[in-house]
Amino acid sequence: MAWKTMTAVGAALVAGCSAQPAEPTDNRTQAAAPAPANPIQTRYDETMSGQKLTRPPTPFQLLVTRAAYPRGHVIACHRHSWPRYVYLQAGRLRVTNFDAHQVKEFVAGQILVEAIGQWHQGEVLEPVTLVAFEQVPPGGENSTPWPPPPPATSPCRPWAR
Repeated sequence: MAWKTMTAVGAALVAGCSAQPAEPTDNRTQAAAPAPANPIQTRYDETMSGQKLTRPPTPFQLLVTRAAYPRGHVIACHRHSWPRYVYLQAGRLRVTNFDAHQVKEFVAGQILVEAIGQWHQGEVLEPVTLVAFEQVPPGGENSTPWPPPPPATSPCRPWAR
């Protein structure tokens, strides 16, 4: 029953509707909830390696993925064809970009604007929970793994590390 209620609420929110009744049962006017006093906004126009943001040709879909990884997990070397924005909800993550020769660390609360078309991998320094948002062609995927799988001692490229 709870799942059906959550699904109905989610559908209403996606449609731009409230899950609340249109009018209070006692017919008194309700005040609108106040807006946050100091909303935090950050604008991004490039990836973490300095590339200008692009998007796939229209139409496209928004692919949302939530994942959790334990300390020590390595997100294998891969690259993206389209933008990928990651909200690091919890933990600490190190991203190594082998094409740009960059290593960056991120902590809970940060946004990662991943590189497009550049080989990179992630190393979980503290258990992470992340939510990724990707613009992809309909039915498409956005991650290409490094072919062939890299040797354990040399992630992605022979010159790495």
